[in-house]
Amino acid sequence: MRLPPPLSPWGLEVMAWQLKESDLKKYPHFDPLISVSQAEALVTNQQRVTAHTFYPFLRYAQRWNRYAKKDKKGEPKKPREIRYAARADAYIFSYYRSLLSEKYEVELARLGLGDCVLAYRRIPSGPRTGGKCNIHFARDAVIKIQKLGNCCVIILDISSYFESLDHARLKALWCRLLGVSRLPGDHFKVFEAITRYAVVDKEKVYERLGHYGVKRHTKGGKPINGYLTPYKRIPKQLCTGAEFRKKIAGEGALRSIIEKHIEPFGIPQGAPLSDLLANLYLLDFDIEISAKVQAVGGVYYRYSDDILIAVPGNDKVGLEFEDYVQKAITRYGGRLQIKKEKTSVFRCTIDSERQKVSLIKGEKGKDGIAYLGFRYDGHKVYLRNGTISNLYRKVTRSARREANALARRYPNKTVSELSAVFNYDALIKKFSRVEGFENFFGNHKKWTFWTYATRAAEVFGDIGKPILRQLKRHRTHIMLKAGKELVRAVQRRDGNV
Repeated sequence: MRLPPPLSPWGLEVMAWQLKESDLKKYPHFDPLISVSQAEALVTNQQRVTAHTFYPFLRYAQRWNRYAKKDKKGEPKKPREIRYAARADAYIFSYYRSLLSEKYEVELARLGLGDCVLAYRRIPSGPRTGGKCNIHFARDAVIKIQKLGNCCVIILDISSYFESLDHARLKALWCRLLGVSRLPGDHFKVFEAITRYAVVDKEKVYERLGHYGVKRHTKGGKPINGYLTPYKRIPKQLCTGAEFRKKIAGEGALRSIIEKHIEPFGIPQGAPLSDLLANLYLLDFDIEISAKVQAVGGVYYRYSDDILIAVPGNDKVGLEFEDYVQKAITRYGGRLQIKKEKTSVFRCTIDSERQKVSLIKGEKGKDGIAYLGFRYDGHKVYLRNGTISNLYRKVTRSARREANALARRYPNKTVSELSAVFNYDALIKKFSRVEGFENFFGNHKKWTFWTYATRAAEVFGDIGKPILRQLKRHRTHIMLKAGKELVRAVQRRDGNV
């Protein structure tokens, strides 16, 4: 079902919710696959949504180490928990996101916040062009800082943002957006599903259902766990309703492995509705801070939990704004606070017709103002070290999977023999330069890191020239990472690790 699209506050069409065949969720989960027509019939029926039973989210953790200089190992970061909903649940969340998003966009325009709140929104980058991404937002911030000349820049990060959202406040804002004093039954059901949710660890689920367990042992007899069923063979519907109740929910002899979220705060990061709610939650904070910053001729940007403020003035002005925001955020939820270790205050001054950036408070930013994956030193823009580190972390993971698979497939081959059959071209194509990369600019899902960096250099223009120089040996680095993973895969296979 697709209704005629309304006009947005900018005169552009706001696309009504529409599910395409390519949008159907086909990952393994507890519920069966459904068609586009079945999904639309569900989400647009208020009575069915009100009566719908939501499954627990499946949960897994993303783990990585902090950026470290060459030949040094970075400290492990706090794992980032990702939760993803069952198919029907995800379609419902997505549909209600579209309903709330239309009203939220109207409210942002009315309040003059359309250019301040950046994340999870489609903001046009110009006539007949696609929407802005973090590259454009970072460039906009740098241009504003350059125009201010002598100014202070404050960088702040909200600690554990999604986990800290107060449910009572979120519900009140939801009602306010709809213009009601009490949520309608279907909206209330969705609100409860996103706040009083349940989760279950993916590995525990797969273990209960026989897809995960002890795969092999080291020569010393230590068990090594892994997936016993190849991903392509894992059923899309993990189990029947009866199996779910018996093996997951613990109605039989097995204890339940479902964890219920009963705290009055926090929403699951990864749900299709969570990003919109995270934006909505700080609406009044955005109003307050934007007004205070604009009153002195500055600019305020918030990209989810990342905040950048640039204001004209000296060190005292910058430090006063930083202190004000630190205190203001606590008025919008008892658990909200700014990460002190990620707070930085910079002094920007014009020196010999160019801007000079100096860190006056904080540990982060000794080599420039870092924002949305980029770094500005007062003269040029670079990719952050952490951005490049994230790239090679992904390269390593991909190379490791391929190397481990080859080592198992050919248990008697040496490193050099495995190297001869390793698909280096596929790995390089995945992360490096590809033919026709200019055709991918409108579709971020098809970007490689090279197309991303090339696009960034193009958007930033002259000040972004160093970006491609940072990737001068990109292809060589990928080859070296793959070679190291082959050595480690053989060592693990032969029990030498």
